[in-house]
Amino acid sequence: MAYGDSVPGPKDFLTLLSDPEMLQLMLVACPDGIVATDADGTITLYAGASESIFQFDPYEVLGRDLEVLLATPEARRLLQAELDDDGHVANLELPGIRKGMGPFVAAFSAARINDRYGDPLGIVMYIRDHSNVRAIEDALRRNNAQLNHLVSKLDHLARHDQLTKLLNRGSAVEAAADAILATGLEDEVTFGVALFDIDHFKQVNDSHGHLAGDLVLTALGNVLRKAVRAGDIVGRFGGEEFVAFLPGATLEHTAAFAERVRSAIEDARVNVSDELTVQITVSAGVAAIPGCADSLHEALRIADDRLYAAKRAGRNRVQMDDDYERRNAA
Repeated sequence: MAYGDSVPGPKDFLTLLSDPEMLQLMLVACPDGIVATDADGTITLYAGASESIFQFDPYEVLGRDLEVLLATPEARRLLQAELDDDGHVANLELPGIRKGMGPFVAAFSAARINDRYGDPLGIVMYIRDHSNVRAIEDALRRNNAQLNHLVSKLDHLARHDQLTKLLNRGSAVEAAADAILATGLEDEVTFGVALFDIDHFKQVNDSHGHLAGDLVLTALGNVLRKAVRAGDIVGRFGGEEFVAFLPGATLEHTAAFAERVRSAIEDARVNVSDELTVQITVSAGVAAIPGCADSLHEALRIADDRLYAAKRAGRNRVQMDDDYERRNAA
């Protein structure tokens, strides 16, 4: 348009629409499928990208009910129900039917046309093939599911000891702190802490190799896992040390739990090979909140001191007294 030419106004546009050839060109060039029906649902217009979308020739569609383009009668009823409610729909996904290829996802934007007296004249629809859109959405959902699974797996790996499959030190302490908040120790609910250490673990590694040491660590982890109740927390504290946090347990209950674990380990036999069986023992120190300490950190320190007191006293025992002096184990 040259400078100074007037911009076409509404009347000019209506003039374009009144030109049959121009209207036909606009209908053919439309990138969406354009379908119109009369008041009875009979297709009277099949233009735009309709042939490309549905693969039906016009003579196979014109004069037939709209159901010829829909995969199920339910889709026809749903479209009609939406139009009855609002008079129009936008991007309503329905199962269309593609000639020789079966159903596909089609998005219908439609409006009901009435005459000046409010009587229905028919329906005008713009239709898009949403197969690719749905395929992309499905792929994104699959990718998101895989990503969520990967994140969950990485989080699990980051929180757990890979040998024993128990919580690692940081995660176990974090879970214990959360449990203390949940139980509400201001109501004087007790919380037990037990620390375990495998006696003479270095000798196992030196005498039988690290594979034997790994089997011993796994055996203790399995005993702890079987000994705890629902809601208890167990973890590998580092090296050959393990921890158990027991919400609701008094000092006496915690000591009894530790004694059951100690006894089970003493009675167990770790099969390293067909020719080699290893027997181990553990020492344990226990504490409880609020009986021994006012905080989780303090309870861990006391349990650790008592663990070393058990080592000094001869190993293979549970210590619950108040000897806090810490010395190197003999």
